[in-house]
Amino acid sequence: MFYAHRITFFVCLGMGILTIYSLESKKTMSNQNNAQHPAGHFSAHDKHGKPVIIEWQQTTMFAPAFVTAMTNAWDVAREAYTDVEMQFLRAHPEVVGTDAYFKSFEPLFKDGLNAVNWSQVGEQTQKILQSHFVFDVSKFNDDIIKTFANDTCYFVSVKDSETKKMCGFITFIKRANYAPGDVKVMAFAVEPSHQKRGLGKLLMSSIFNIMPDLKRIFLCTRVTNDNALRAYMSWGFTKDLNPVMDHKFNLDHWTFLEYKPEQSDILQKTAQLMQ
Repeated sequence: MFYAHRITFFVCLGMGILTIYSLESKKTMSNQNNAQHPAGHFSAHDKHGKPVIIEWQQTTMFAPAFVTAMTNAWDVAREAYTDVEMQFLRAHPEVVGTDAYFKSFEPLFKDGLNAVNWSQVGEQTQKILQSHFVFDVSKFNDDIIKTFANDTCYFVSVKDSETKKMCGFITFIKRANYAPGDVKVMAFAVEPSHQKRGLGKLLMSSIFNIMPDLKRIFLCTRVTNDNALRAYMSWGFTKDLNPVMDHKFNLDHWTFLEYKPEQSDILQKTAQLMQ
């Protein structure tokens, strides 16, 4: 979750409005696996029948491939996340002045809520968000690198088959302290102009094709992110009553969710249609 630490980025802040649907797709899978750079791609169709490509790669947070992938995802993330964070700030302006993460917003709120220039708030929001996607690994200190160096990270993107434009992405991670088969979604977004195509469900379901031994997906999102919460619940996610707390969270500001295959088969069915 990006608010707890710069290097851990986002956990599903804003994927916008998603329409849940019964997917009909045909997929061919090509895995180019080797010991150092496992990767692969799927072909599928959105809910309107338009072909898309789902590409994935296994890496680490400090690998050049991951740095490049996150940089390329920034345009999508900016469009998807800014409104979600603005929505949260409007609902919980008290975080400015009480939460260290929002320290840079204090000058914008110093004259009271009624005097806030929300256009400037949006600009500042994007500056903070960008730092989680466009970064220089060489500037990370040894403690950060030691903490996350052994994690396995996956970056998955969905692209238009014709234009090859990235329409959305998801990143998830395995850590040594997680239970076997558990993964945490760090970042998840569909560009607003490509929402309502079912791409978010495709991305989340793809985890089952990438990790056949998957036991649980867990994540968290802003309590005010109603669109994402409705989508997750529709996919079979439930409240996570005992979340893995990699970092300190204000539980009043985040909703923790989990997906367990023994409790739902919605994502597995979508994943099977991709094969």
